[in-house]
Amino acid sequence: MGRLSALLGVLVLCGGLAAAALAGKEPALQHVTIFSDSSGAALGWDSSAKQIVAHGNRLLLELHPCGRLTQPGCFTKNPPPSVLATVRLLGRRVGPNVVVFVGYNDDPATYRHGLPIVLKALWKRGVQHMIWLTLRATTKQYVDTNHAIYAEEQKWRPTMTVLDWNHYSSTHPSWFAEDGIHMTGTGAMAFASYLHRSLKRLGLTGPTSTTG
Repeated sequence: MGRLSALLGVLVLCGGLAAAALAGKEPALQHVTIFSDSSGAALGWDSSAKQIVAHGNRLLLELHPCGRLTQPGCFTKNPPPSVLATVRLLGRRVGPNVVVFVGYNDDPATYRHGLPIVLKALWKRGVQHMIWLTLRATTKQYVDTNHAIYAEEQKWRPTMTVLDWNHYSSTHPSWFAEDGIHMTGTGAMAFASYLHRSLKRLGLTGPTSTTG
């Protein structure tokens, strides 16, 4: 009887330790990779803005001033890689959730042609959610690029979701420098809050699901 009681005690102790270990192990946060040119580069230099987006997420920032969607960037010397080239380099490390805020340095026709190529490349590498932000429509070029983004979303729903940064920011000139594109400190915080709130609404913020 004594041996049985001792055995039961050991089993209870082991079960308690296992439960404590499981309770102490926090679920992994969701992985989000963000591609942007200099328009979203504020997430790289403004630590407060970055902290907002990083809350509940594991971020991978691919911020390349002068960056383009499928072509090398617009710098003559040492141009940055395109979104497409970076996706191919990262492979599966790109993760399941991607945000793209690129297009200010692209020709609209080239951008339109490149969109399905990039989307297919992301899909092949396991990306499940592709979030695209519209451009500030300060010129006809950017209006045309936004039309291309929305047209492609029609083909890729629900995998692709468009966030209308153009509309959301249209009444806030103080968020931007004189060019109406690059963000001030206030704009960076507003952009980060808008992006994080959108990710949360889509269920792409916080611990990964352990069900299903």
